[in-house]
Amino acid sequence: MKNKLVVKDNALIDASFNLSLIEQRLMLMGIVQARELGELTPSTPVEIQALSYSKQYNVEETTAYKSLVSASKTLKLRYFSYRDRYKDQDAITIAGWVNRITYVKSSGTVVVYFSEEVIKMISRLEEQFTQYYLDQVSAFDSKYSIRLYELIVKWLEVGKTEKYEINDLRAKLGLNEKEYKTMSLFKVNVLDKAVDEVNAKSDLSIKYEQFRTGRSITHIQFKISQKRVIKAIVEPKEYTFKLSPSQIALFARKLAYDNAFGSTYAEQGETLESFELRLMEVLRDDKKCRAFSEDLIRLGYSEKPKKKAVA
Repeated sequence: MKNKLVVKDNALIDASFNLSLIEQRLMLMGIVQARELGELTPSTPVEIQALSYSKQYNVEETTAYKSLVSASKTLKLRYFSYRDRYKDQDAITIAGWVNRITYVKSSGTVVVYFSEEVIKMISRLEEQFTQYYLDQVSAFDSKYSIRLYELIVKWLEVGKTEKYEINDLRAKLGLNEKEYKTMSLFKVNVLDKAVDEVNAKSDLSIKYEQFRTGRSITHIQFKISQKRVIKAIVEPKEYTFKLSPSQIALFARKLAYDNAFGSTYAEQGETLESFELRLMEVLRDDKKCRAFSEDLIRLGYSEKPKKKAVA
């Protein structure tokens, strides 16, 4: 799971559900792992190793397996609801996350089998989807922070979200009607804590604006920007940017799936696959590569500088 890219249909991003922190972590690792497999079906086993889980989320390996087993048991009973269409009419569909779960204690492995609804929302997506790197949400300690990050990263290219009606936002974050019923409790215990954690531990900077109808706050809108990571790098002129065939394939994929790069260079309506193929052609030309020098280095490109000739 080198790139650890989470990709979800926007219907799943905007769905309403209530998963615990560990349940969400399990699902995200499963989604990432599923991308490494071939064709995904309800009978395809998706393995989550306790060791990998402990490394990804910085938790003790000794407790990781127990946490995964406990979370997977409750996950089997969970469901999500999303906006759908039925016979050309607006509808709401309710679906489960997994069909079944298998535990392998000797290897510390939990095996999940995704439901048909989940599969169609995480695989073979060509449009109307959101993607982000798992590492961006791995340090979160609140389940609300993960959901808030997903909701807002969808709007990163626009710079601001839609105006969420309060009850709709509460449902998307996983709150029921009885939890933190007043606006002040909702903000103190959920919203502000999630905003602070996203700002402190992810690649996004966010803030929100409240909108009133009469005297009551009825809507919230988030403004988003991506942080610029400043690193000490070698000046691009010191690189030749003559990529090998394997490097061309590797960095075409990395660039195509990078949110910051794609927001600038992807063409409107272009699928990820088409974007990746177009980048492979571009990267064969070392002169054109230089136009992407900062992004290539940011995504891990390096080469040994040429030795100066000695007289």
